[in-house]
Amino acid sequence: MSKSSYVYAVLRWAAVIGFVVVLIIFASQNKISKAAFEDVSTAVVESVDLSKMQEGNDSTFKRLYGLESSDYEAVKLYWPLSNMDAQELLVIQLKDVSQQKQVEEAIQARLETQKKSFDGYGVEQYALLTESSIVDVQGNYILFAVGADYMQADAAFKAAL
Repeated sequence: MSKSSYVYAVLRWAAVIGFVVVLIIFASQNKISKAAFEDVSTAVVESVDLSKMQEGNDSTFKRLYGLESSDYEAVKLYWPLSNMDAQELLVIQLKDVSQQKQVEEAIQARLETQKKSFDGYGVEQYALLTESSIVDVQGNYILFAVGADYMQADAAFKAAL
């Protein structure tokens, strides 16, 4: 086998493997969970320290994210008790996976707004937003967590699905 044939064969297999990986990732992102929202949200809420957060309602969700909670199957929101804190927790069960993009964009807009608010003076809070936050999209569920226990929230979220 010539060197060019060998390189071509390796590249061909790499492309096939890459394609399979992309398919697996895509399939897992759109996997519909049959888990009950109450079970998922309870697992996530119990995995974090809520002492600096308060539970939000429909109007809080609309004000912070610009979205209507009635457009989704279910929403659970905890937001900062004080304007000086950035910790936040959001769990959403979508009615359809086609809503993923809209919700992700709203979460990113909220995250950017918070970063601008804390940039330059709230060093610890800014660090939480940039280093201790996650947006995890799993089919018909989305998690947004900001805070020291964001990884525990994500682990509980995935385990509950």
